Amino acid sequence: MASGTELQILRIIRDEGGETTPGLVSRKLGSSWGIDYIRLLCNSLGRDDYIDVLKSGKLIITAKGMQAVGDK
Repeated sequence: MASGTELQILRIIRDEGGETTPGLVSRKLGSSWGIDYIRLLCNSLGRDDYIDVLKSGKLIITAKGMQAVGDK
């Protein structure tokens, strides 16, 4: 189950229309969150099927991810 920062990431992706980039997520979380750490968390969310991480770097929320944050 996603929690804490992972839920924040899922909410950002949801609020951006269901897809975004790690760079935008990092900016929205604040300057203290480095892009490498965000990518690490996103890869973890991808392994757990909350998001799809494309080769291009784009992040797309899945149905499981939407369920975790609640549909808006």
